[in-house]
Amino acid sequence: MTKPEDIPPEFSPRSNRSPEAIRGSANRLRATVADLASKLQPFPAFLGMSTLQAIELELPSGAGFQLPAELGCVVVLPNGEISELDLRLIPGAVGPAEVDQVEQFTELDLPPELYIAYATMAIQLLQVEIALQSEPQ
Repeated sequence: MTKPEDIPPEFSPRSNRSPEAIRGSANRLRATVADLASKLQPFPAFLGMSTLQAIELELPSGAGFQLPAELGCVVVLPNGEISELDLRLIPGAVGPAEVDQVEQFTELDLPPELYIAYATMAIQLLQVEIALQSEPQ
């Protein structure tokens, strides 16, 4: 889990770096997240679901970011995109006791500083998953 001290000070919400430098850092991290995500074969299942591949990203409460109230479950997808996941259960075809799921991913338009915080967490979690997959069975 990313702790507030794991986020480099230059990427904190109180950074005094220029907006261009912060955007450049966010773009470089976007490429790094996509590269790491592409190395995971298979990509981890979300909450043990065989039909959904994603890794949840949750910023620690003391990270200093004001998250939008409407922001739901943030995940990194197999293509490296950081998105919001909306998972809904719907009645299944067999009867009312059966349920099916519908997942919808919404690409997030995050401010660069907030994207950097999520990307930092994604990189850490992806590296852990890569290491786990590399271990001899």
